[in-house]
Amino acid sequence: MKQNIPCEMIRDLLPLYVEGLTSEESSRQIEAHMETCEDCRGRYLRMKEDLGRETDVKQKENEREIDYLKKIRKSNLRKVLLGIGSAFAAVLLALFLKLFVIGYPVDSYLVTYANVNEHVLSVGGVFYDSASVYRRYKLVGEDDGNTKLVIYACLPSVWNRSGVFNLNIDLAEVGTDLSIDGMTVMQDGTIVSRQANELFAAKHPYVGDMSANGRVAQLLGIGKALGSFKNELQTSEEPYGWTLNFENSAANSAVFEEQMKGYACVLIALTGNLGEVNWTYTVELEDGPQVRQGTMTREACSEWAGDPIETFAESPEAVQRLLDLTGVTQD
Repeated sequence: MKQNIPCEMIRDLLPLYVEGLTSEESSRQIEAHMETCEDCRGRYLRMKEDLGRETDVKQKENEREIDYLKKIRKSNLRKVLLGIGSAFAAVLLALFLKLFVIGYPVDSYLVTYANVNEHVLSVGGVFYDSASVYRRYKLVGEDDGNTKLVIYACLPSVWNRSGVFNLNIDLAEVGTDLSIDGMTVMQDGTIVSRQANELFAAKHPYVGDMSANGRVAQLLGIGKALGSFKNELQTSEEPYGWTLNFENSAANSAVFEEQMKGYACVLIALTGNLGEVNWTYTVELEDGPQVRQGTMTREACSEWAGDPIETFAESPEAVQRLLDLTGVTQD
């Protein structure tokens, strides 16, 4: 049979035919040619075999590459999971150390005693919260140049169940005034209570400021000690006055009078223009209730205290001396 297409053209088309890129008509003519041309058919078979080997090689390379990528992904996944696990374990360890070993600063404790002997401060306290136990303390410098005692607590554990603390601190090593839960321990060993510090901060110049008056009376604990009362102010002329009208009967008039004199002197000391404090109360007698009244003036308070009463408002230490003198400290 006569060949319609020369072998040279068939050989040029064979690479495309092997890869399936020739048209249907060209493919039929190539196939018809190879039926009668052994040389072109042999070339085709060799090309097909070579293409198969190349395909197998590429497939194996692709498979190896895919396997390699899978291994990398698995390795990266393990690293990520290991990193997450390590970070989580580190957080748990840090949390455990914070809660059970190192501790955390707290203010929820009550100072039960504080005294100074030969420049050594002995102070003890107890936590309000039963879920807190004492861990340690730290002396922290403050912006005003003084030092603050910071108490650290932690959660109860088998090795620590104590909710109280008892400390001995050498004031000479502290070198400054020391603040403890609102109280102040001076360098010379003088202890100024939280109440004295708060009263000093609450002092004010005008008796007409009833809100400020109420703050001082509350800090003194007058209502808690002597019962509820109503206020009357006299600010039309000097001496300006403040009258406390007590609503409950007094069980012991002598004790009531002594306490009220002390409260009156503190009120006058901390209120700049207050000239006198008056009070009324009821005493139950055999023949029935009897209303009594008392008065303390600025002059009477100064005479009783031994110094001008206003000098006791010059510093927290001075307020503390007045509280000790009058005996009206509030626990």
